[in-house]
Amino acid sequence: MPKTSLTSAGQLSGQRPILISGVYRSGTTFLTAVINNIPNIAAASSTVKYLRFCLPHHSSLDDPKNLTTLLNEIAARIANRWSLNLNVTNVLTELEEQKISHASVYDAVMQSLLLSGRSTRWAEKLAMQWRDIPLFLEMFPDGQVVHIFRDPRDVTASYKKMTYEPWPTFLDASLNCKGAMMDLPTLQDRFGNDRILTLRAEDLAQDLKGQMFGICKFLNEPFDPDLANLEQFSDIKGEDWRTNTSFDGTQNNYETATPRWATELSPEELFLVEMICQPEMAKLGYLGSDQDITKLDQTALAALISDPWFGPRLAKYLSTGLPTQGYRSDPYRTEMEIVFGSNTS
Repeated sequence: MPKTSLTSAGQLSGQRPILISGVYRSGTTFLTAVINNIPNIAAASSTVKYLRFCLPHHSSLDDPKNLTTLLNEIAARIANRWSLNLNVTNVLTELEEQKISHASVYDAVMQSLLLSGRSTRWAEKLAMQWRDIPLFLEMFPDGQVVHIFRDPRDVTASYKKMTYEPWPTFLDASLNCKGAMMDLPTLQDRFGNDRILTLRAEDLAQDLKGQMFGICKFLNEPFDPDLANLEQFSDIKGEDWRTNTSFDGTQNNYETATPRWATELSPEELFLVEMICQPEMAKLGYLGSDQDITKLDQTALAALISDPWFGPRLAKYLSTGLPTQGYRSDPYRTEMEIVFGSNTS
């Protein structure tokens, strides 16, 4: 997949969009609902996914036909997947007075979908895309990012329970967590704490009101304690919000979400996650389990690290120190096949 440069993506000043970032199963859906409850902001959860689905696959928008093709593709995807209506004609009309770039098109699409009534800022959750944070912040010089961390052991346990990918793909969650934990401090140093905020899912669950105060302060939006009322949370269609948990019993009360890794991960799985994710785990306040590694089942451990798919990814990390970002299956191809059929290239 070609890497998009700033010159091809363009810049759009004067807008203050928000990228909601994090590894899958880390609380990004709940964080989106939190930000969507701020009166001046409308937040979508993995809806348009412009940085993943559009920008890398539509390099040039100089030809009006390419722009129309892109917008029609977006409209078809979100109608099929989310039952949302994008008025392509209105977006094209809005763009007539602007310099066409991916930044201006992304903004026009999100404004058309989300900004009506009370809201003047849009936000989009895009999990597993933290390495495109520089691109987003360069496209939108006034934009901001909120990135959420979660204990990598719980991320892995949750992914283990919900993924449809073959065993032991779920362990790749630990490599993704490692990558995010390594990269975000560097990105904050580069762009500043006024443009990138990081928080922990556990803190958001235990102190929703306090964390929402911090989020509002970072986004320069007014805070009201009533914003932390879960009963007010909804999605972008105005429907009642429900958690995206992979475990029963937490759908209606996010605060009941508790660590699951101790019961959901085997000792061998736990060993690998902690081996991969330290010392960054400890820096974020996630203490190790202190398990006795001499009691590990060597046969079970060997089966994990010799897996034909996970084994090479683990070996690459151990030899280079560079963890991964991504999925086993290409989400672009999967969604395009769902919407447009199996012959989609």
